[in-house]
Amino acid sequence: MANAAAYSREPAAWTRRPVDEVAFRNGLAKLASGVAIVACWADGQPRGLLVNSLTGLSTQPPRLLFCVRKAAGAHAALLKAEVISVSLLDEADREEAERFASGERAAERFLDEEWRLDAGGPPERRNALAAFHGAVRSRMDGGTHTVFILDVSDAKARDADPLLYFERDFRKLA
Repeated sequence: MANAAAYSREPAAWTRRPVDEVAFRNGLAKLASGVAIVACWADGQPRGLLVNSLTGLSTQPPRLLFCVRKAAGAHAALLKAEVISVSLLDEADREEAERFASGERAAERFLDEEWRLDAGGPPERRNALAAFHGAVRSRMDGGTHTVFILDVSDAKARDADPLLYFERDFRKLA
């Protein structure tokens, strides 16, 4: 434990400085991530949006974490939802990702046959790379976004390559 003393020092005083928002966003653009559609029911209509902030939070119990921009059209519906689906997209789903990332009207996003719209569960993409259902455990204020934690009650996956988001564009694995 010769190095223990080096780690036990008090940190130097830290002063919060303003961060340039453009530089911060440019830095985040360098973070490659998968993309998923988060969906729920609201007033009898399917609602959903695209997220690239999805991460596994825990395996026991199974939990996911994702963030939703407060200005997003489906934000209010997700705030009220008790049960949500998360459909991870594969590289063949670029058009679907673009549809859910656009300002297209909410109900029109779910018109194709690729969606299972069963009132017994949240809207689910039939051929998702991975699909999760669960109950919203908590919502937290994260500034411009709301942080959601989902207690997963169902999960399935298939083999395919994921659709990625990097430098403000959708990408495939090389």
